Amino acid sequence: MVNIEVKGHSGCNIKVVREGRDLFVVKSSEDPKYLDRLVLQARKQQHASLPEYQHIRVPKVHEINRSENRVDVKMDYVYSRNFVEYFEHAGFEQVDYLIGALIMYLEKEIQVSPLTKVARNVVTDKFDDVCSKTRANVHLHDDPEVESILEVSEKVFAGLTDMYIPVGTCHGDLTFSNILFNGNNYYLIDFLDSFIESPLLDIVKLRQDTAWLWSQLMYVNPCDEIRLRIAFCKIDRELDAHFRQRHQWYGRYYKTFQLMNFLRILQYAHEPKVIDYLKRTLHELLKEF
Repeated sequence: MVNIEVKGHSGCNIKVVREGRDLFVVKSSEDPKYLDRLVLQARKQQHASLPEYQHIRVPKVHEINRSENRVDVKMDYVYSRNFVEYFEHAGFEQVDYLIGALIMYLEKEIQVSPLTKVARNVVTDKFDDVCSKTRANVHLHDDPEVESILEVSEKVFAGLTDMYIPVGTCHGDLTFSNILFNGNNYYLIDFLDSFIESPLLDIVKLRQDTAWLWSQLMYVNPCDEIRLRIAFCKIDRELDAHFRQRHQWYGRYYKTFQLMNFLRILQYAHEPKVIDYLKRTLHELLKEF
């Protein structure tokens, strides 16, 4: 057995493990605050790997081992490119192929997620929690610009009524950072639990990248930013046009949930470049209400 250390996320340790001719990824954590959540996320990925999607795949989870102080999750290893490596070499035909695959995946999520009444307090309670955590963040609590954003956002959420959106299944963090690119096959990793299990939140997360360039901001190595922006702009236009035409709930609630999405990121922000980015983005989003 050969272990290869690779970079992980969420404070997890990630290894590529060779067993005979097969390679597996083992994701581990000893953080007591993260153990239960990692188990839930692994089970969510395990369940998501069962349906078949055209060109969208989910690495199979083989084992979830939980002890009192540690969780180990063993899953298939996928040889792949990250999103920057992919888009720096992809032509428009490949980008079109990706758009089609993402739309088919999301539409299949929508098919198994019936329109469900979501009480307004589910969203407003989450907003109250976000405000509390944001104001407690030592990097944000004395920032008058952040306070102004929260006050304006409060007026938006105060106007909410009960809503009907598809509820049933979603990835939970469907950004380009959590997609592995292997030719014309795309592998989804790092599933997350969400406060509402709705495909709308997956569309929100995708457009977090295509419209607002989040993953590009977080990418630390040099890249062809212009090429990426051209590709992202094309994807964003086609995603927005497709869902706006097909689903009334998307046009009605997308902006509200995108606002909530970025506020939920803000509550944990501590890097100056991320805080500045989030304040600019939230100001732009609030102009649309």
